[in-house]
Amino acid sequence: MLNKFFLKFGGQKGFTLVEVMVALSISAVGIIGAYELVNQSLSMSDSAARRFGAIYLANEGLEIARNIRDANYLELYYDGSGSWNDGLTGCASGCGADYLSGALDASPSTYNMPLKSSGGFFSYSSGAATAYKRKITVEDRGDYLEVSVQVKWGEDNWGGKDSVTARENLYNWWQ
Repeated sequence: MLNKFFLKFGGQKGFTLVEVMVALSISAVGIIGAYELVNQSLSMSDSAARRFGAIYLANEGLEIARNIRDANYLELYYDGSGSWNDGLTGCASGCGADYLSGALDASPSTYNMPLKSSGGFFSYSSGAATAYKRKITVEDRGDYLEVSVQVKWGEDNWGGKDSVTARENLYNWWQ
């Protein structure tokens, strides 16, 4: 049976150099393609993780603004002093805030400073610097406050492609 096979193909028992080169080329293209696919998947995974973190930081910024409003209501209830929007106005061009400070800081150096991470918590005061920056803007619309939180990472300008924005309206529901 083998003799018939060798006779049919001219009695060649091995591969020619051209056949070896073609086989190696096809194998190399397949290996390089698989490598690029894995590399791109890892890159996209890292990008998705950063975006996921930024979304949580943006929502945390909204929560800080809500907490300030709710603390104002408690002061109104117990002391009868202040206003529902104390500490929230004056941020039309941007503010920074974290849970440790408990207030909005209108200084541009605050919201241009990277957030720091320590034990899973983000603040401006302690921990290792991260790539995230958070800017909270509050626009007074008369009957309500329009709160917008932008979190960016990567590029240095605030309009970069690596950013997410969360918005919410805060109302004076006390009256």
